[in-house]
Amino acid sequence: MKARSLRWRLTWVSVKCVLVAWLIWLGCQAWQLSRAHYGFWDESQREVASQILESMPDGLKLLPARERPALPAGQRDHKMSWQVWVKGNNVVYSIAAPDEPLKPDFRDGFARRTISGQVWHVYSLTDPRRGLTVQVGRSKEMIANEVARWIGLSLLAAGLIFVLFVLTVWVVIGRSLRPVAALREALRARQPLDLTPLQAPGLPTEFSPLVDAFNDQLTRVDQAVQNERRFIADAAHELRTPLAVLSAHADLARRAATEEERNTALRRLSAGVSRAARLSEQLLDLARIDAAVASPTLAPLDLAPLLVLVVRDFETLARERHQRIGLRTEDGRIRGDVDQLGILIRNLVDNAVRYAGEGGRIEVMCRRDVRDGVGGIALCVADDGPGVPAAERESIFHRFYRANGGAERGSGIGLSLVARIARTHHATIHVDDGLDGKGLAVTVFFPAV
Repeated sequence: MKARSLRWRLTWVSVKCVLVAWLIWLGCQAWQLSRAHYGFWDESQREVASQILESMPDGLKLLPARERPALPAGQRDHKMSWQVWVKGNNVVYSIAAPDEPLKPDFRDGFARRTISGQVWHVYSLTDPRRGLTVQVGRSKEMIANEVARWIGLSLLAAGLIFVLFVLTVWVVIGRSLRPVAALREALRARQPLDLTPLQAPGLPTEFSPLVDAFNDQLTRVDQAVQNERRFIADAAHELRTPLAVLSAHADLARRAATEEERNTALRRLSAGVSRAARLSEQLLDLARIDAAVASPTLAPLDLAPLLVLVVRDFETLARERHQRIGLRTEDGRIRGDVDQLGILIRNLVDNAVRYAGEGGRIEVMCRRDVRDGVGGIALCVADDGPGVPAAERESIFHRFYRANGGAERGSGIGLSLVARIARTHHATIHVDDGLDGKGLAVTVFFPAV
């Protein structure tokens, strides 16, 4: 379907509305005229007869009878014919008035009669004191000519007004849409990555919601672009060191002089690969959350089964480190996104396993709780590792922040993901001492459904 311009559509709709309204008005006027024309013409004939009678001088009865001259060619009465009679003599008359009386009985009032094959509407008025009788009349042809003349003038006036209206609407709409054209040119002149909000002074108010929605979209696109740039920079920065370490271990294994040196280098290389894989996974999680909508779709779900699945994934790693993982769960439903909650639980457990140390103990608990009068589910992951100083506990949720101490150096991404996901789920995070007063305990409280 071919799209027409907004200017053309607005003009065409306005013209059609005015045209329909004008035709309805014209029909009503014609109908009203057809019903009331006799009353209107009766009044005009009465006024004309009265004015003629008052304008006649005294002494007309003394005028002698005379023969009426022949009617000049092409001469006729246009609106009405009239006669002045004195004692049966037609002493004064319009140029094309009939020879015979318009109203032969000379009685005052209106009458309808046929003269020379035409229907006439006549009126007679008498002045008894002076003996004068004035008769005025309109033939059917006169009435038709006058109606045609009225319609012609009305059509001419309406046509001129209509043309003027169309031109006015076209010009006004064109001027009103000039800011839209200016906005289009401003967009064309922009650089490809210029995502600053549009400024549209003078734009019609009807277009303001569209510009506001477009600016909101520009803001979201700009945020997405910034997130992508930040992710690329962060990934490049974070992967640079692990890749350099992997290269160094591989070089050591290649140049090892003994089997024991080679095995040691290969174990370090394997551990470095695991760390790099974990870092890559966290960076991908970070990218997925950055690319997700601001408010993910939250649906009712049970947190306990998800917790069991994630903890089982870490049993092998914990066994290699001679660690014990305890799991206690209670049934309870919250509103959440399964994928994001999986990332949150995985990073909490991973953080505890990696920092609990060799032979450490980890407890994962999911229980019903009440915080500030609100019932919900508290997810707690606690360990008995070295822990985090109280002064640094607020900072560990910042992106790429690494706490001091500990045998293992983290990426600084895992807990920042936990904090972001908690915010999107309207959850709160509490950090306390871990098991037996040692280590770290991170509790995430989710409001219940």
